[in-house]
Amino acid sequence: MNELVLKYICMPMAIATLKHNEKLYDQDKFKIVPPYLDLHESLINAIEKDFLELKREVIQDHYLNIRKQSTGKYVVNGKVMEFTSEELREGTKKVIQSYMYGENMIDIEHKEIPLEPKYTPPDVDSEDNR
Repeated sequence: MNELVLKYICMPMAIATLKHNEKLYDQDKFKIVPPYLDLHESLINAIEKDFLELKREVIQDHYLNIRKQSTGKYVVNGKVMEFTSEELREGTKKVIQSYMYGENMIDIEHKEIPLEPKYTPPDVDSEDNR
């Protein structure tokens, strides 16, 4: 049951982490942003979809009521369960990794997102490519 509860807690954390990281992509620091945005968006969509299914399973099949009490403390059917920040961080990392290259690996949905017009690939002289 601990593994199920930890997954239930860490899936929303993984979504929040990915959404936060997505905002950090800056065209000035990352020259080719679109593939990273495609990856993040696909990961977020897949985890959100699976979390809804897990939530249904937790409530309907296992009859678990999981509520956050405070940082690292959760009440599961009236019983307090504590997780260290390291356990939560590892659990969140496992969720993300499982969708990137593990048992839940996703197909990345590619979108046509134009590059910044000022972008020139490294070591390429724009005059030679005309």
